[in-house]
Amino acid sequence: MKPVSIRDLNTAAPVTDSHAGECATYRLAPSYRDTVTLDGKSNPAISRKVYYPRVKKLPDGSYFLVHMDMRLGGSIYASHSADLRHFTPRVALLAGHDVLRDGEEDRFVYATPDAAVLPNGDLLVVCQWRYSKGYSKDAKNCGLMTLRSHDGGKTFEKEKVVYVGRCWEPYMLVLSSGEVQIYFSHTAPKFYEDPSLLADSLIKTSSGSALIRSFDNGETWMPDVKDAPYAAHRVSQSYICTTSGGTKCFTDQMATAVELGNGDIAFSCESDCGDYRFRVTAAVSHDNWARPLGIDEAGPADKMFAFTKGAGPYIAHFPSGETLLSFNCEGRQTILYGDEHGKNYRVDEPLTTFGGRWGYWGSLTVDTPHCVIAAYPNIRELRGADNKLLYIDNDLMLARLYLNHRIDACELTPDFVGNTDALFVGAASQAQCAIRAAHDRDRFYLRVDRLDRYLTAGDGIELKLRIGRKVYTLGANLGGKVKIKPDVFAVFINVASYSFHFLVASGTKCFIPGSREYNNTNVTPFPADIYGIQHFEICLRAESVVNFLTINGDFSYPFEEFKSNVFVFFDCTPFSF
Repeated sequence: MKPVSIRDLNTAAPVTDSHAGECATYRLAPSYRDTVTLDGKSNPAISRKVYYPRVKKLPDGSYFLVHMDMRLGGSIYASHSADLRHFTPRVALLAGHDVLRDGEEDRFVYATPDAAVLPNGDLLVVCQWRYSKGYSKDAKNCGLMTLRSHDGGKTFEKEKVVYVGRCWEPYMLVLSSGEVQIYFSHTAPKFYEDPSLLADSLIKTSSGSALIRSFDNGETWMPDVKDAPYAAHRVSQSYICTTSGGTKCFTDQMATAVELGNGDIAFSCESDCGDYRFRVTAAVSHDNWARPLGIDEAGPADKMFAFTKGAGPYIAHFPSGETLLSFNCEGRQTILYGDEHGKNYRVDEPLTTFGGRWGYWGSLTVDTPHCVIAAYPNIRELRGADNKLLYIDNDLMLARLYLNHRIDACELTPDFVGNTDALFVGAASQAQCAIRAAHDRDRFYLRVDRLDRYLTAGDGIELKLRIGRKVYTLGANLGGKVKIKPDVFAVFINVASYSFHFLVASGTKCFIPGSREYNNTNVTPFPADIYGIQHFEICLRAESVVNFLTINGDFSYPFEEFKSNVFVFFDCTPFSF
């Protein structure tokens, strides 16, 4: 059997909410081989000034990267890639430039881009535009504009203004109905009332999140907001304080959203709680934001306000039901696991990407039904004694993270043909493996495919099997050494030069997951929930692997807690991709 990469597995068509009710146990496994750092020196196609990176998958399977080049906006750049390693030379979609505004010298800049593939196949980019000096003087000196491409981002039509009013951070969502939504930080209405009223606000301003909608692939938008009072369709506002002048101030900004399997919309935003205390807020709309919030109305009703520390959130959703929420927490990209309802984020199980390197304003992109792409800038700042910023540089970090959730055991076929549901291990080094399950009338089988560029005779596999409170160890290596302890019933081991086979008879039906950090190389165990130890002696049909989670580590650290009636195929060879 030739080893198979995880990239070539999990190819079955997704079933909407297939893992609903099971979202308390899934994990993401980062791929060491698919984690790269792109810097301006080694990758001249990528700017050394990469802020706010957004990666979008195009219909042909390639990727479109859009970002800005200054921390608070300047120009918008785009590049293409076929593999997320090599990018075309960046192209300025919109270049900041000097202008005269009302007879005063100013600079026209662009910031916080996002993009989406529309139902008609067009690629639409959206960003904020503003006059640098005029922004703080009049709400009309800021807004949103879009750029359209009919050829996947190779060429673009002239930009079009779709909203006027003080705003930030647009985000685009395409619903299954074909409706296109642009969410954004909505600061104009309160600012328009009287900017001076906010001088003593705890948060120095007042924001919320609003949207505009299009039902014709982004040609027209509603509401069509081009003048005072600059009010779009408000969707989320959280009350913070009232100024001495009586103005109510709200927060909720930097919104992102996804459509769930049941048609609800899961929403996330950043909440400024005052004194630069930023928190992450999540909400759900059950009616596609049917009614806009009033200017002094808090909402929506189904909201988890400021439930965890963080800023710059970004939400993603797998077709099988799992919802992911990323944000920067103390400069590190952090991911929380949520459920099919866009709720119940596991704040006690955060996943930190890219080794915790410092940055902000990252993003997530669902690549396949079992893989998400994380993008995050590694930002380096040099400040003087007065904390004045002297120098800034950054690199762009990209990674693929694979979804590990319950997999079902298919009927056994020769060489596992047609069986692609797999789990993944491979975060700590280039060595990685994919795990698949099958069954016949009597036994439950596991196939383990190992890819390793440096395979040696001493490499092997060690499994720990927990039955009740007892843990059994099975191991073998390419040199033929076999380890079994303590006594295990009905074990068959055949060691060949490139494969291992383990058989343990039982009547089990599933795996139960465990989780560990991936920064060490210990072998760890999987909990087994079986009918009893006596089932080792009775060969019953095994049907599935349930809630199985692998360990994020090298193959020397592959398994914790696993089920009985197991036949393991371990195929390993030097292999690069």
